[in-house]
Parts: sequence; structure tokens; C-alpha cells
Amino acid sequence: MGSYQTFRSNVCRTFRLFFVIWVFSISNLALAQNDIENVFVETYYLSDQNDGTDDIGGPLTPGSKTYRVYLDLCDDCSLRSIFGSPEHPLVIESSAPFFNNIDRGRTFGHEINNSALDENTVALDSWLSFGAATNQKFGLPKVDDPDGSIVGGSNNDGGSANIPGGLLVNGDPEAGVPLTEQDGLTSLEGVPALPPNFQVTGASPDAVFGAETTSGNFSNTDTRLLCSVPGVRGPDATNRILIAQLTTTGDLRFRINVDIQSGDGTVLRFVSGDSILLIGETAKGLLSYPPQCGCTDPAFLEYDPSAGCDDGSCQTAIVFGCLDTLACNYTSAANFNISELCCYGPNDCNGLDVSIICPEVGIEDLEDGRDIQLFPNPASEYIHISASVNTRIVSINVFDAMGRAVLKHLPSTNVNGRIALELGDLVNGAYRCVILTSEGPTIRSFVKIHQ
Repeated sequence: MGSYQTFRSNVCRTFRLFFVIWVFSISNLALAQNDIENVFVETYYLSDQNDGTDDIGGPLTPGSKTYRVYLDLCDDCSLRSIFGSPEHPLVIESSAPFFNNIDRGRTFGHEINNSALDENTVALDSWLSFGAATNQKFGLPKVDDPDGSIVGGSNNDGGSANIPGGLLVNGDPEAGVPLTEQDGLTSLEGVPALPPNFQVTGASPDAVFGAETTSGNFSNTDTRLLCSVPGVRGPDATNRILIAQLTTTGDLRFRINVDIQSGDGTVLRFVSGDSILLIGETAKGLLSYPPQCGCTDPAFLEYDPSAGCDDGSCQTAIVFGCLDTLACNYTSAANFNISELCCYGPNDCNGLDVSIICPEVGIEDLEDGRDIQLFPNPASEYIHISASVNTRIVSINVFDAMGRAVLKHLPSTNVNGRIALELGDLVNGAYRCVILTSEGPTIRSFVKIHQ
């Protein structure tokens, strides 16, 4: 009973240790992954023929689509930087040029003059952002906008003479709430929209998002947009931070990399791909658009940390065990090896009770002093096991080299102290025979050969 209790204690302690390590690792990964809860791409507006008539803000092609890109962060998280590096370029591109308003357009959202939003197509300019859509207003999804619109329709005085109703009036349902009703702009009392100590290092995005530039490709390995502690948060409880507004007729693609500050002050680095991961970097598939889908559940072997959406490919649940075929407790049903659970013999069982983990190897051959004989050896059709007159054989179990039970015998009689065990269809190879007697267990080895 004591041995069994020791075994249970040791096994439970060891299993708990590795289970805790695994859970801790997965939990840390999950917690880090959850600092970025989502990347939300909103269709902000679809330009129509009326918008294309404006000749002040520059050529806006009818059918242009204005996107807004938001980082959806955890409740106590904030954005510290957006960057490109040699391992992880910052890429924002379209198959057609981005629209840049030549009248009042800017490179960054917080540079847009709030008072200019009622003029021509300034509200559709392409720019990057740290939360702000103007020098006074934060950006937020239109459906969450609490204070109506100052942008479209009759609020817009930039329309030509033949558009008395103003610009930005298209109510195409693909763009959701019309700009004439809600414009995705809001202010917070006492909170400036300007990001704290905003800086740009490396290559400037002016070459693509400046007022008079024509380009559809920003790709750089040394650009960094950053702000100081405590970073930038979203304007409402959802904590969605506007990071770009992009207008184009083409297909949008991006790969962005960010530094996120957690509530405890720790800054975590998330990158859009996992082909090269430096120390401290975590791959986050959501940072690529369109997202590449895969298995997003870390409890499955198919788990892909770079996947941005789940495609149902999680099929194989992780099963822990010892996958070393040389171990006595090799577990063929396992698919995730934990080497510390492997047991190789009485003196190499990682602190576990070998007589319980691997009863067939728990006692050294020929060292127990019991008079148990096994012959012939090698054997072909039968092996004979004999015991002394005063020793009763209770059971015989034969195990192959993988530790699998291949033969079991429960003798009903013990004629002349000898038992003949038919080897049947056992394949050639080495076997271990665990013989339980009235005096205790004994192990003998033999080799099966064909005649």
C-alpha cells in the first residue's frame, strides 16, 4: 500500500509540475496574444459620381473605398509604436494609388485641421494615425459614434454648384451608417487627441501619404511611429485605436508591427509574421490583411500562432506522454512528448516508482534469488517455466521490446512445478517475462526465433 501511495504522490507531483509548466506557457502565450484582441477594418465610405466632380481636393475616382483600420486592444493596454524592421517590414499597399487630398490632406490623422472637414473631400484623405482623425477628434467606428456628423451632405460646403446638397452623401449599404448621420469622430473632455510626444524615426510616410503624392505602396524596414508613456488608448470602452484611414479603388493589403504596453507597464512586441522571430517578439496573424487563416487553438497540434482567423483546421488534440520507444512506458497513443515522464529502469525513472510505472522491469533479472527457471532460450514454439516445489506461479505476462503486453497466462495447475507456455505467433525478437509467484514478482528475458 505504501508503494502505491508513493507512486501516486510522485506521479501526481510530476504530472502537476509539467501540466502547470505547460498551462503556464500556454496561458502566457494566450495572455500575450490577447493583448491584441482583434484588428478591425471598417468600410468608412464609398465614393460616387458626385464626389468625383470635386476639383478642389483633387481627383477622387468614383468607386473609391475608404477604409479605417483599428487595433482592438485589451482593456488596460495602450499603443506605443508602429514600426518596420529588416525582419518585419511595415507594409501598407493597394493595387491602385491611395487618394491624397491636395487641398488640406496630411500624412497623419492628428494633423488634419478639424475645421477643414466640411470642405470638399478632406474627410476621405489617406493617412496614418495614433488614434486621432483630426487635431481635435478621435476616430472610432461609425456605429459607436455618439454625436452625429459634421462631415457629409449639408454639413459639407465643398460641393460644386451642381451639387447643392454637398458631398459625401452616398448611402451605399456596403459602407454601413451613412456619413451624413455618423462620421466616426468624437472628442473626450480633458483628453487631447494629439498622441503624447509623437515622433517619426527612419523613413517618413510622406512619400506615400503626403498631400500631393501618388502611390499605392508603402514598404519600409526602418520606419517607426512612436509616442511616450502611457501610449494611446481608444476613446471608448472597446479600446479600439484608429491607426490608418486609406482611400483607394484597389485591393488593400497590409502587414504592420506594433509595441503594446500592458497595464503593468510591460511593453510587448507583436509582429505580422513568424518566419523570423527575434527575442521578445510574438507573431500575431491579425496584423496581416487579408488575414491568413489556420488553427488558432494552442491545445491542438495544428496550432499556428501566426494565424489571423480560424479555418477549422484544429483536428488533433494534444495528448501528453512518453514517445521514446526505448522507455519502458512508451505511450503510442501520445502525440506530444514529455521526456521527463519517460521511465527506463529502477535507477532512471525520474523519481517515479518503477515497480508501478513499469512493473515488468522493476526487478533486476536473476538478482532476486528465487529459483525460477525459463528454458529453452532462445525458444521457437514453447518456453518452459519452472519453480521450486514450494513456490506457486500465480500469473505470467510477456512483454515485447516496446513494453506492450503480448501474452498472458493464468495457470490453473502447476504440474511437476513446470509450465509450458506456447509462443504462438509471436514475431522474432527479445521479450521480457514477468512471473508473479507466491513469493513475489520475478523477471526473466528470452529471445523468440523460428526453427
